[in-house]
Amino acid sequence: MKVSFPHGTTKAIALEELKAHSSRLLARFGSEASELQQEWQENKLTFSFKARGFPISGTLSVEDEQIELEVELPLLARLMEGPIRDRAVQVMEEIFKPGTRDKGLNP
Repeated sequence: MKVSFPHGTTKAIALEELKAHSSRLLARFGSEASELQQEWQENKLTFSFKARGFPISGTLSVEDEQIELEVELPLLARLMEGPIRDRAVQVMEEIFKPGTRDKGLNP
């Protein structure tokens, strides 16, 4: 599953925001998330966790204008790809919604 999301800010600010909220974003993949592991290397987060017993892994990269989320879902979890994608986009919208941060940028 791949999701691209425009962050509407600078790469540095987007990276700062995502580092602050990465656990929240990953937790939204399932209410029963456990065994969360995450590691940032420069602008890329590599993560893995279990949600409802299914192993989930992927990467989240902060690019100049957008965020690239790539998640490997087990076969049975792919049936829920739409709702999972929707939840990921919803959290990114909450993080990057205009008016939720004051970073000194012009609208």
